Amino acid sequence: MHQELTLKKRNAVVLVALLALTSAPLVQAQIANIPQFSADMATKTPDGESTHGKMYFGGTRMRMDMNAGGREMQMITDLPKKTTYMIMPEQKMYMEMTAGGPMAGRRGNAPDMKPVDPNNPCANQPGVTCKKVGTETVNGRSCDKWEFTGREGKHTVWVDQKLHFPVKSVYSDGSVHELTNIKEGAQPASLFQVPAGYQKMDMGGMMRQRPPE
Repeated sequence: MHQELTLKKRNAVVLVALLALTSAPLVQAQIANIPQFSADMATKTPDGESTHGKMYFGGTRMRMDMNAGGREMQMITDLPKKTTYMIMPEQKMYMEMTAGGPMAGRRGNAPDMKPVDPNNPCANQPGVTCKKVGTETVNGRSCDKWEFTGREGKHTVWVDQKLHFPVKSVYSDGSVHELTNIKEGAQPASLFQVPAGYQKMDMGGMMRQRPPE
């Protein structure tokens, strides 16, 4: 029983890491003019489970605070450096992950947690096409509605016209991801720094210990 619980917690950590690794970088020119903001975020899975948290966008860095498997997690992503830091406050530890690291290619249906090209939000997604199908107000924000088509089916994304972030994504398996309570404004630089004194974990070693899928 103890081993099963440990595996569940470890898998929960890996799942949250997947969410962070969807934050592929854009060139600086594309994100320089996007306003900084904070928002509440929620992801609902087809089986009814939900994850709630907070998101902060600081220009070239993002932070996500959430609960996974009963544990508080913090994700800090440096967009130009293609690097994400997963911080575990209880253990005072963190993991550093890069776009070409051991988690690369394991995206699945993780939500698009990144700014996108407003004229082509599926850019840099091999095998995926998208077309604009309208304009709607979602969660109080003016959004362009896009339909994405790829190997995993179709999904719909509402992209904020000003922030260039997906405000809502609905996937073919029933998963839903949303940003609500969006508040524009400068974010403290300290939000996007790994706390002093935290120990770095070996992400590659953790993946090697995962049970086969």
